[in-house]
This record gives sequence, C-alpha cells and structure tokens, in this order.
Amino acid sequence: MGLKAKDKVIAILLIVLAIVVFVGGRYHDNNTGFTTEKWVSAVGNDRQLILQDLRDRTQFVGMTTEAVKELLGEPEEETEAFLNYYVGIPQGLFGTKADGEKEYFVLSLENGKVTKTEVCTAGVLPKESIYRIIGDATEDAVLYPEGAKE
Repeated sequence: MGLKAKDKVIAILLIVLAIVVFVGGRYHDNNTGFTTEKWVSAVGNDRQLILQDLRDRTQFVGMTTEAVKELLGEPEEETEAFLNYYVGIPQGLFGTKADGEKEYFVLSLENGKVTKTEVCTAGVLPKESIYRIIGDATEDAVLYPEGAKE
C-alpha cells in the first residue's frame, strides 16, 4: 500500500469518525434534555436520561409545591414532608446496571417549599414513605405500600 492510498484510508476513517461523533452527540442531546412533557410522559427508565439536565437547570430550593407539580406533574407519593418521583433504575454504559436499585427523586419540604433535593434508592427513602421493600433490596425487589400483602 503506497503512501497516498494510506493517506486516503486515514482520511476516510477520520471522516467516518467525525460523522459518528456528530450523530451520536445529536442523539444524546435530543434524548437527555429535560422538558416537562418528557418527564410527565416518561416510561420505564426514561427519567434517568433527563434527570441530570433537570437538576442542572432548575433551582428547586425555595420552590413551592405547586410550582414543582407544574414543572414535574403529580408525584408518585406526596406528604407534607416530601414529594417523591420515580426515576428508574440507574443506567450503565451498556444499559441498565445489573446491580441497580430503583431510584427516586425526592424533594424535601418545609411549609410547602422545597428545602432539599436528592436521588434516593428504594432502600433509603424517607422514613415517612409508604413504600417499603419486601424481600431483598435488588433490581427485582417489588415496592409495596406499607401494610400491603406480598
């Protein structure tokens, strides 16, 4: 293979690489950007993809319960002390983490305003939560409202 042919192969490989990076970046941007519509209509682990963008762009501390619900819709669980939104199972490089526990986006409240936000696994939800793990705390664990039968 002559030097010119080798240069052509390298140039073609660089062009293909640039296209892959561009298309991959566009796909990532389109699927990880937060919108209320994406959050509300999310199924499965879809919220995992947009949670970081949501947290980066939104100052929750000081927000009222009503403002949070306007942004995120109705929570899976609501008390005077917190709002709880299901997020999904953490994603690894190649899909769902094998050892991932279900995660929740929990907004702590005081006098109807957010004081803190955190992502909690099912095993460490606030003690006031009606959800409890029955069985081992694994990906397959089922959360039931407290007092429900297995």
